[in-house]
Amino acid sequence: MVVAHIILVKAKPETTEELAQEVLKDIAGLKDSLPNLVESVHLGVNFSPRSRGYTHGFTMIFKDRAALDQYGTAPEHVKIVNERIRPHFDDTLAFDYDVAEYSNPRLH
Repeated sequence: MVVAHIILVKAKPETTEELAQEVLKDIAGLKDSLPNLVESVHLGVNFSPRSRGYTHGFTMIFKDRAALDQYGTAPEHVKIVNERIRPHFDDTLAFDYDVAEYSNPRLH
């Protein structure tokens, strides 16, 4: 079953938007460096007043939970978390779910 991995982060006060965009581009690059694990990556900057302070977010799609589990320990992922995300963002929120069969359109 297809799995969605949603991450929301809060930029640290000293993190410029230019730097935040560079980090998002690094995250997007995980699709190319881990093509057998990451099906797609969608990233962006929050514009909702209901964000509770979260400034940036991304959604990754995996073919199944096993791929998500492998991604979690992949050196490429661990490096970006430790060297790019943690130094520039606080208070990460993760939400993972199996994409329901009745989703429209259905992700394959």
